Amino acid sequence: MKALFLQAIGNLSLSEAVKPPPRPDELLVRIEACGICGTDRHLFQGEFPCRPPVTLGHEFAGIVEAVGSEVRDFTPGMRVTGDPNIFCGRCPECHRGRVHLCRHLTAIGIHRNGGFAQYVALPEKQAVELPLTLDPLWGAFCEPLACCLHGVDLADIKPGSSAIVIGGGVIGMLVVQLARLAGASCVILVTRSAAKRKLAESLGATATLDPSQGDVIRRIKAANGLLPGGADVVFECAGLKETVEQALHLAAPGGTVMILGVLPKARQSRSSLSISCFTRSGFSRRS
Repeated sequence: MKALFLQAIGNLSLSEAVKPPPRPDELLVRIEACGICGTDRHLFQGEFPCRPPVTLGHEFAGIVEAVGSEVRDFTPGMRVTGDPNIFCGRCPECHRGRVHLCRHLTAIGIHRNGGFAQYVALPEKQAVELPLTLDPLWGAFCEPLACCLHGVDLADIKPGSSAIVIGGGVIGMLVVQLARLAGASCVILVTRSAAKRKLAESLGATATLDPSQGDVIRRIKAANGLLPGGADVVFECAGLKETVEQALHLAAPGGTVMILGVLPKARQSRSSLSISCFTRSGFSRRS
């Protein structure tokens, strides 16, 4: 099969590889679609740790081609996606239910081969069945959507509350829609892209701002601003030191700041902020 390997920092190569035989507890999945995450760019640039050589890709959907001898809930022909975050279930943190802090956490497409290939070996416990009627392109969206759902759930948006979304990428666009579905009556997207601002307004944003056109904090929080005093919830979806700091200032007193963006390692080292955050996919099988 063909696979796109990260051989080393800054070195990607499309190579022939052996189709991975599924272990007893694994599925062999023929990849139909795989998304390119911002994390993949960080991995390529050496801004996030991984274990090269490795096939990247943790947002995928595909068809089960074969199953291991211990697999019981999946059969060939099913369409599946996968939770890429594999926790051990045995360490003290897992026993406390804090699986995001697992001492032996590994991830598909980061520490073991992922979906930038024709086939991937997927542990059964990480697999989630998808309808065969679902477009596999949408199936590849399950992982980023699950991350956003988990973040919105943690933010505990109340009906009628206000929210600000900083960053107009895929994550930001998903959060705009989810925040409205969660009951927020006011959702403001902040992004430089005019096309993204227009798209966000069609998806439910009640207002959008271009940060290059003036002080965002003043335009939102001032007495005559869009949200005098600040927002109930601010979602940081850009992954920049500057926008993390901005998010803290945009929240109203007693408000919530949810950091969904992933800061590159190099930028983290230059930041004066000390923030503990975690990501967890939050697939329904895990909840």
